[in-house]
Amino acid sequence: MDLKLGGSVRSIDLVVFDCDGVLLDTMDAKIEAFRSWVPQRHLELQQSFMEAVMQGFGKSRQRHIEYFYRELVGEVPSAEFLEAEVERFGDICEPMCAAAAWRTGSKEFVEACADAGMPRYVLSGTPQQPLEQMLESTGASGLFDAIIGSPPAKPESMERILEETGVSANRTVFVGDANADHLAALHVGAHFVYFPSEAVRPVNQIVTEVNDLRELLVVEPDS
Repeated sequence: MDLKLGGSVRSIDLVVFDCDGVLLDTMDAKIEAFRSWVPQRHLELQQSFMEAVMQGFGKSRQRHIEYFYRELVGEVPSAEFLEAEVERFGDICEPMCAAAAWRTGSKEFVEACADAGMPRYVLSGTPQQPLEQMLESTGASGLFDAIIGSPPAKPESMERILEETGVSANRTVFVGDANADHLAALHVGAHFVYFPSEAVRPVNQIVTEVNDLRELLVVEPDS
């Protein structure tokens, strides 16, 4: 399938999508969930934590929560405590994201890829089960060949996706909205499409940026 990337038309055989802020309009809910999660006894750290969250969108919730305790509180949480805190975050976050809508143009782009026979993967920092439940609740899960949550981290998952599909990196696109997404694409040498959301802009140079994923489609001239 031909897509418009970096000012030219490229033949692409695989598209990988981040979920939050790319497929679904869940960013406001996720941000509020992280803010609400901060324990009452540590509310003075809320602003510092939220700055780290905004810089690190695309990483797993476990990474964010572990950062909070290790770097901000100055404690080393046990595995059991960390698991309980991740579960507590999920109890806050999942209901807030359950009714998320598609971002404008994203469903239409995914459907265009499906119509062209293009393999479509979801790769998210959200844990596997809540990721599947969120996509199922919006009727999106059936549009994808595979849905991959966290762990592992996105760079390792990108390696696995290319290995499983046999598609070369130069014919693969990763669509994301955060620095973690861009780094995962760079890790394997895939094309990256930046679709801005509330997340902080990636730090490296962006070649392809869109405000609607349909901008990537090559429109055939009328015959």
